[in-house]
Amino acid sequence: MMKQLFFFFLLFSISLQSQDFTQVDDLVDSYPKFSKVEALAKRISSDFSSDENKARATFYWLAKNIRYNLKEYYNPTQRSYNFSYATEAEKQQKLQALKDGIIADAFKTKQGVCEEYAQSFKKICDLLEIEAEVIKGNVRNTPNEIGKLATSTNHAWNAVKLKDKWVILDATWAAGFEYNGRWVKQFDNYFYNIPKEKIFKTHFPEKTIWVLRFGRMSLQEFYNQPIYGKTILKSNAELRTPKLGILKVDSSKELQLKFKNLDEKSLIYYTFKGQRYAKKPVITKVDGITTLTIKNAPKNSELVLYINKEAALQFKTK
Repeated sequence: MMKQLFFFFLLFSISLQSQDFTQVDDLVDSYPKFSKVEALAKRISSDFSSDENKARATFYWLAKNIRYNLKEYYNPTQRSYNFSYATEAEKQQKLQALKDGIIADAFKTKQGVCEEYAQSFKKICDLLEIEAEVIKGNVRNTPNEIGKLATSTNHAWNAVKLKDKWVILDATWAAGFEYNGRWVKQFDNYFYNIPKEKIFKTHFPEKTIWVLRFGRMSLQEFYNQPIYGKTILKSNAELRTPKLGILKVDSSKELQLKFKNLDEKSLIYYTFKGQRYAKKPVITKVDGITTLTIKNAPKNSELVLYINKEAALQFKTK
């Protein structure tokens, strides 16, 4: 009986982690491009009964219908707000009014940056009476950021409480990506319910309480890591060594990256900054550990490892 109970619990746990939202997504794909947040919340409330499906529908609609504003990202508008208040309740009321204005603009223009995505998700959850939070913190995108500790936060994402557990999601990163200065719309399911053990590879919360809920890491340790791409995040592959994102090139000019569970059928290449053509590393496998040996590594450069034609890891060399 104990084995049967354990087996049932295991299946239940797996089903929660890999919940299929195909029907939810298909229905939301038929939604119009709502111009008001209240109208979207009302439609979601009408179509779905569970908090899990409501949260997913909210996330999916925002990622599919709000376009990231690259112009605002590279030339941000200075948002400065001054207001007076007599009580804490009045302060929160006026702050919410400012957030509501940001959300209204995002729904009207169908574009925004991370703040618009995160505040919109939180607002809809509030209307649906689902507990959710906006998390502010730090993310990294380029090798130039490795080892350079930020002095302020640069991103916002969300947490939503479902079945008494916090689920971390990022509608901004799920909406698409920048390529050669242009925004490419492409929904990425990885950023809905980001795996607990991988959160700190891409996102670091400002508030300690959110750090402690998912592990132990300092901001400096976060910035010292290599840059992780979606290819490796979505796989079972685990980078065993090196753990740091700055690689020291010695007299041998060889670098070694060691992985566990790296798919041997993957197409693996690398480039250093300024190189025109990608090269293949020397690949060896011993006792389940795959080693990639990279020869003729230059100092003071940037290394990008590609797996199946997508950037999987990025490092700096010294």
